[in-house]
Amino acid sequence: MRVSSVLFAVVALVLVISLLCIWFYPSIEDFMASNTMWNGIRDFSLEFNADNIDSLDDLPEIPEEAVLVSIPYLEYRDSELSAIKRFVEGGGTLLLMDDYGYGNGILSYLGLDARFSNRPLLDPLFCYRNQWMPRITDFSPGVQESGVSVLMLNNATALTGVAGSAAIAWSSSASFLDKDESGAREKGEAAGPFAVAAEYRLGRGRLALVADPSIIINTMVGRDDNYAFITYLCRGEDGLKRVLIDRSHLTKTPLDVSKSRLSQAREVIASPPALLGITALIFVVVSRYTLRKGETID
Repeated sequence: MRVSSVLFAVVALVLVISLLCIWFYPSIEDFMASNTMWNGIRDFSLEFNADNIDSLDDLPEIPEEAVLVSIPYLEYRDSELSAIKRFVEGGGTLLLMDDYGYGNGILSYLGLDARFSNRPLLDPLFCYRNQWMPRITDFSPGVQESGVSVLMLNNATALTGVAGSAAIAWSSSASFLDKDESGAREKGEAAGPFAVAAEYRLGRGRLALVADPSIIINTMVGRDDNYAFITYLCRGEDGLKRVLIDRSHLTKTPLDVSKSRLSQAREVIASPPALLGITALIFVVVSRYTLRKGETID
């Protein structure tokens, strides 16, 4: 066997093994659908049959049928903000879930007064295990009718500037915003109740705000009525909408980037023209190899 053939076989084997490792090795980054650990959203993605998008250019042409889940840990460009505005005003639902990210930039672009406070919301009385995990029990009638009575948050913040008619969930009167992050309420720190979720109508669409994206991670989505609350936010008049997760504004490791590109390559290869081309290439290679073998035997 020639050296070039051996070298080609070794390179091909290494490439295949590398691609398999990238595909099957789970992510450990926050809010990644392939992350099966406590901080991933694998369970949420499976329960809601959610799709990941890596660019806002992939938003559907018919916005009414979709919910875009945005966890803005990376800042949006003006062109992306414009795409979001068109999506919502065209009839889509934007589920904006933030605590300490860039959600306020989106709200400002959309012309709303509501803001994420970017301060820890603590509740030493109505909580699970500790004050950093407040329990929410005060909801609007519409949320209550959907079967939600208790919502559990985890290192959440609160909403400010929300009109009374827009708020749909509030923390207790024992809660406070820990501005100096001391873990105790100091003089000058505002006490609750605070809005932690709100809904707005924008054009033909809808904007839902939640001051804690962690309610959809693997360890939280099944707590109390978190799942029912998310279902309420993702439901349209005709039932549950198609859920899209904006993965392009989440922080990623090199493994996550490789997984994303591999997934994109898989979708391209799976298209009919690509499959036809690959089949033709295999046929040509096999035919040439067979002809060469035949000439050697003769």
